Amino acid sequence: MNFGQFAFNNVKRNRRAYSAYFLSSSFAVMIFFAYALFIFHPELAKSDLGDQAKMGMTAAAYVTFVFSFLFVLYSISAFLKIRNKEFGLLTILGAQRTQINKLIFLENILIGFASIVTGILGGLLFAKLFLLYGSSIVETELSIYLPLKAMGLTIMAFSALYIVISFLTLFFIRQKKVLELLMGTSKPKKEPKAHILLVLLSIVLIVTAYYLLSKSFNTVLLALTIGIIGTYLFFTQFSVYVMRLLKKNRSFFWKGTRMLWISEMAYKIKDNARMFFMITIVTAMASVAIGLVQSFDYVAKSSYKENAFAITFDVSKEDKNWKTDMQKIDQKLESSGIKYDKVIATLDTISVTDRNFMNVTNESSYRQIAKVLGLNASHNLKPEEAIYIASKSDRLGIQAGQKLEKYQIVERVDKRITAYLPLLVVNDEAYKQIQASPVKEKGQSTEKISVYYSVPAWSGAEPPRTDSDQVKISKEIQKLQKNVTGQEDSISTRAGGYIEFKHSTSLLSFICVFIAAVFSLATASFLYFKLYTDLNQDQQIYHMLSKVGLSTKAMRRTCTIQIAMLFFIPLIVAGLEALIALQILNKEILGHLSLWEMLTPSLISISGFFVVQFIYFLIVRILYLKQLDKVMVKSGK
Repeated sequence: MNFGQFAFNNVKRNRRAYSAYFLSSSFAVMIFFAYALFIFHPELAKSDLGDQAKMGMTAAAYVTFVFSFLFVLYSISAFLKIRNKEFGLLTILGAQRTQINKLIFLENILIGFASIVTGILGGLLFAKLFLLYGSSIVETELSIYLPLKAMGLTIMAFSALYIVISFLTLFFIRQKKVLELLMGTSKPKKEPKAHILLVLLSIVLIVTAYYLLSKSFNTVLLALTIGIIGTYLFFTQFSVYVMRLLKKNRSFFWKGTRMLWISEMAYKIKDNARMFFMITIVTAMASVAIGLVQSFDYVAKSSYKENAFAITFDVSKEDKNWKTDMQKIDQKLESSGIKYDKVIATLDTISVTDRNFMNVTNESSYRQIAKVLGLNASHNLKPEEAIYIASKSDRLGIQAGQKLEKYQIVERVDKRITAYLPLLVVNDEAYKQIQASPVKEKGQSTEKISVYYSVPAWSGAEPPRTDSDQVKISKEIQKLQKNVTGQEDSISTRAGGYIEFKHSTSLLSFICVFIAAVFSLATASFLYFKLYTDLNQDQQIYHMLSKVGLSTKAMRRTCTIQIAMLFFIPLIVAGLEALIALQILNKEILGHLSLWEMLTPSLISISGFFVVQFIYFLIVRILYLKQLDKVMVKSGK
């Protein structure tokens, strides 16, 4: 038997430990290949969203690759730890350090090569489904093609990954002596300790992070950094401290088998604190990402329903050709047989606080707008009075009866007339005073002409279908920007804006779901590795306990509690962190929605992780208990 066969047999003999690692690696390769399949598709350039989709898929491929690197590095280090005794025996039998290094290198390369082949084959198998879903997002038919570039990129990227990892793993055992290797994972563990100051600091940091996030969205990076540090201390200090308190509570600790699993978990939580931290952060961030993507669907629908006009044409008052440009839009609607009402209004911009601006128009223009929309226009505003028009999600939250600068708000209208800013309606004389001292930007007046088109046939009650005439004509009108003022976003359409937003969120959802799937499978693999690392030690403990009367039923109950805690403690913490973060972020984006509407996206994303993790838990529990059943003596059953 040559050295290569020896390495192959080692992998084959340890297939139980390598199986989860191999499947997770293959899945990561498959997802990376699927992204590459999309990036290099020759028909993607025909889509309006082609560049945006390519950028998103490229970013997702980078994230998958970086995570795969960390995942493989962690997995290999876990395997080497449980095989220290094997390496010690080989050293005693005369194996040289270079031979052991060569053995480890060959094993890593074998598993890496098998993962790459399996991942690419899996990607090719599901390529049709992937491209079908991608076609619905970019609205371009993406047919099956020979993905040589995608295959080449995947092979080169992951071959480099496994080669680099294989060299890095050589440093994990090179400094260890033979006695250390022979002891393997049997070395006695120190009593886990926690410092009360660090325990309190973990709570303070987590609370501070959410406080900063609730105060301002601009502090999200600072809040994220503080939250990550707090979460790390939570697992390394706070969780250990809680276990110590449980051990001191004699009435709780000495009941049934609690003494057994609490004593074991005190050590396992400390040993697995870094892994818990990593799983929690990854799961929380993935849940927040998916939850936000789902929340964006509410944003798109709400924005569409609140948008008062089907088409808006904004142009600077200094533009002398705006009437000619307006006629081109009129002609397009008329040639398509679309009946419409049109309002021409003059708008300016004023500053209401240091950071907040809003559009302002006169009462005469508002009366025309109100007539078309069927709104109340019976007010005869005094110079100090105003009407406030904004969407329900307006962050200023100005209501009727409030004072805004020098104006008293007499009515609030929940409509979105101007694109981004609220609209303030003032008395005609007051508007003339604003025109006399306009806000200056780069020496130019902010006064503009806005032309609003109301199309009765295009009801704003429900968003349109992608293939509807409303969307097709709206897109054609938006393309007129190239032939009119030349200014970007001078023409906006209600239907076109909704479809573009929906496509963007669909693409983001498509990316997030696959990345979350990679993260979820990897976290289950992490936990399986840690359990397998402790398997020999647990077998010895339960074998001895079975001799003194521990039943198989009690063993199974004790192990189930421990495995469940390993799986669900980080998931529960991640779920709570994600739920709080999503509610704070949703308040910034969707402040006008009900509590249930805000909770739904959060609960869906977190519940998805719980369901998948529960399935992993059941599988790992069955496999682990099967191994422990073998060491229980018959008298203990």
